[in-house]
Amino acid sequence: MLKLYTGLYALCLFLTALPASSQSACFAHSIGAGLYSGDNHFAGGVIYSPRFNFGILSPRSAFAIGTQLALGGNLRASYSRYSEGNSTSFFMADVPLFLTYNYGNFATTQSHTKLGLFTGAGYGFHNGSRNVENTEDDENTNDQVHVSGFAFTTGCRFMIGHTSLGLHFSYLFNNNNYNPDIPGIGSAGLSYNIHSGRKVF
Repeated sequence: MLKLYTGLYALCLFLTALPASSQSACFAHSIGAGLYSGDNHFAGGVIYSPRFNFGILSPRSAFAIGTQLALGGNLRASYSRYSEGNSTSFFMADVPLFLTYNYGNFATTQSHTKLGLFTGAGYGFHNGSRNVENTEDDENTNDQVHVSGFAFTTGCRFMIGHTSLGLHFSYLFNNNNYNPDIPGIGSAGLSYNIHSGRKVF
């Protein structure tokens, strides 16, 4: 399972970063940190969010394909336990792929307004571990967290001085059968928009 998530992580990064070399005007990215929460699961990690604006409607409005890749650790888990023959791990990864609409601040590389908004939907994967009491009593409950399914995200971007920051909220619905007791994973993060420009109007 770890190899699958690592491969998907690398694929998302490659697909979103590839256009940057030839069409940098359409490429934007940010870096930050976020928290992830589910049933008995709590994790945190570093988030890298590259995106490619494939549909620029105006200097302040664009459709984009991108991701909010996160790597980090589980903050509430028991690492000495075993679940279905596999030891639990400190490692956490969150791999979504989103189609988003962006408006205002940092929607494009030419947009330097004071405030911006974005929203979108897509598909994602989340891997981690959690604390579970008496896992042998319930076959549907285990220490490992492998959630995948439909996901949505929304948030805002804003200027503080000459710095553009972004705040996002996301939710990943669980559509697989591995953790049927986990309805989904909620997350929130704060990021710094790289090369956001300094002109504000």
